[in-house]
Amino acid sequence: MPLEITRNGPVALLRINHNAANTLTADSFEGIRNTLQSLEREESVRVLVFAGNEQGYFSNGFAPELFLGKDFDFNLKICRLVNDTALYFFFFPKPIIACLNGHAMGAGAVFALFSDWRTMSEKGARFGFPEAHLGMNFPSFVCRYMQDLIGISATRDILFGGKSLKGAEALALKLVDEIFPEDTIVEQTLQFAAKLAKSPLQVLTGMKRARTEPYRALFESLRGDDARTLATYMTSPIVQEGLLSIVEKRRPRWH
Repeated sequence: MPLEITRNGPVALLRINHNAANTLTADSFEGIRNTLQSLEREESVRVLVFAGNEQGYFSNGFAPELFLGKDFDFNLKICRLVNDTALYFFFFPKPIIACLNGHAMGAGAVFALFSDWRTMSEKGARFGFPEAHLGMNFPSFVCRYMQDLIGISATRDILFGGKSLKGAEALALKLVDEIFPEDTIVEQTLQFAAKLAKSPLQVLTGMKRARTEPYRALFESLRGDDARTLATYMTSPIVQEGLLSIVEKRRPRWH
């Protein structure tokens, strides 16, 4: 997955630029993980900023073709890759800021959720989890973190309703930390990152560990069953129809 990396002193800006909607394939997840592994070893990099492309997308989630027409064994392999990458992202030892300069949906929204801070365009961007509209389930380890972040009731309403939120709505729920005008969001996010990066690396990694480590045992206990459950759903006729509806640009025909 193409990630355009720009280093600004101790801050690394990573722009996701895979395709117009930044949909995610197996190569995407491997690319994110490999890039993070490389940046983890660079002591000069203290803070990461993830941003989307100029076409209005942070990431629109799974590419439907990733699972469409595939069998359970293939889907299970992909779901394990997805979970492994998400957990590596969550426990990455350096701070990550998600700069939502465009839509963040589904799996793309999970990467935003698992970042340490989230900024979002006040207009022209949506943050959401549309899985319910496609017949899908949702990973329990991600749901648990989301409940801790914004509350059980808000998480329930977003997941069951397949909601996508505007900037002001996401800010009100504390799903994002700041909203900025579309034309300045990247610049203002980088300014915040530069301020954060003035701290010694050991302070940043120490605080990151304190924030994330309490989730490690729980997430590890859920990742396997979550992958199998997701693979079962992705192989089901209902989700296959949901994915096909995306490709054919129509509503699912479940009845």
